[in-house]
Amino acid sequence: MLRSLVAAAGLAAILATPAAAQRKLTVISAGSEQALATGKTVLSRPFGAQLVDRLAVVGSYPAGTTTYHLVRGDAAGTCPSRFVVVATRAGAAPAISEPFGTCAGTARGTARRGGFTVTMPATAAGGPAVRFAWQDGRMWLIGARPAGQADAAAPGFGTRQASTCTAPTSADPAQQAAVLADFEDSYPDEFRRAATLRKIDIAPQELREMVAGLACLARWPGAESAVPEAATPLFASKRHGPAAFEAIDQIARDPLSDVNLRAAVRAFGAEMLYRVDRREPL
Repeated sequence: MLRSLVAAAGLAAILATPAAAQRKLTVISAGSEQALATGKTVLSRPFGAQLVDRLAVVGSYPAGTTTYHLVRGDAAGTCPSRFVVVATRAGAAPAISEPFGTCAGTARGTARRGGFTVTMPATAAGGPAVRFAWQDGRMWLIGARPAGQADAAAPGFGTRQASTCTAPTSADPAQQAAVLADFEDSYPDEFRRAATLRKIDIAPQELREMVAGLACLARWPGAESAVPEAATPLFASKRHGPAAFEAIDQIARDPLSDVNLRAAVRAFGAEMLYRVDRREPL
């Protein structure tokens, strides 16, 4: 079964016992880094493994019993800005989204009783507006195919909407071992053999999701060799190999893809090209 490999687990470390969620979110100093605070609850490293230099609360947007806080993280590099959304509600611990965005530094939130959306330019340089919507604790790009529901803490190699990569450092050794074991159990046998790869059809979207998930998982300790080895028949296949490499290129160049995901697929693509070049196409 293909399940989301996402970074939701471990994105925010709650350093204080959760109190009643507040409608106010502030940026505070936490040692050498900045953090977020709502009431007595501190959210450390809200952008997870993505390093940011500065945090800023863009705005707070009440919608019924929930208040959505839009937070921007700024950093040097080709993607100067990313965003997260923190949802607070009385009597519940804060919920925080995965980092999302287009690298643009401006964004506008809109809250209604039915939900919360964020609008921003399509790229850091501008372009047409794109919108993200809050759903089940994550921000989804409106117009993209919704992700299949999965336990955020569950391991897995496939993604239904591969927007981010889980940082290996955000998982403990037990979870790392569980991720690799799940891959060995769930990666389809028909993708491991040339004979069956010649006979099966793989839809373009399914192939893209699979390639992204494999690239993310290949970054995990213990998976650096196991995942590329299992994926080599797919990439060496005359029928599916060219499309698999094309999916790598598409994700790597997609400005709406997470920066960690783009880096992961570039590294994975280079590894697969090296492995395929050493053998004859199947």
